[in-house]
Amino acid sequence: PADTTPARAGVIASKAAIGDAVLRNRAKRRLREVFRRHQQAVPPGLDLLLTARPALLRLGFPEVEQRFVQA
Repeated sequence: PADTTPARAGVIASKAAIGDAVLRNRAKRRLREVFRRHQQAVPPGLDLLLTARPALLRLGFPEVEQRFVQA
């Protein structure tokens, strides 16, 4: 059954690491979008926990995507 379950992702963006609510929401949106675009590359049944770090908002979106795919 785990092989047929699609991959899932949880996103964490703490106030201490990212900042106020606007920045935390932006970071979470970026991580969710990267996962959405590349979820076919994640093995089925796998649960990912994506943690936002301060560099996430300094990097361009293509760089974030590239790092996700490499990981």
